[in-house]
Amino acid sequence: MHPSQPTADVRVFSPNAALIDGVPITAPPYGDIQDVVIAILQQRAQQLGGPTPAVINDDRYGGAIRIAIHPDGTTEALD
Repeated sequence: MHPSQPTADVRVFSPNAALIDGVPITAPPYGDIQDVVIAILQQRAQQLGGPTPAVINDDRYGGAIRIAIHPDGTTEALD
């Protein structure tokens, strides 16, 4: 993990709406916001050349997880 990579702050509101670092994003019709979030964070990881850490707060379930998204799109849970 690159310590200089800022942690993305993600808040999911519904199956088609979320915020990433305060910027609203939406999923296309019949799409899933989870796929859109991962794709955006994967693109960020590719641009920065290393894994992007993220804290994802999901208001639909009331939970939060910490993950890292790698440039190849794989994800891993962080403690």
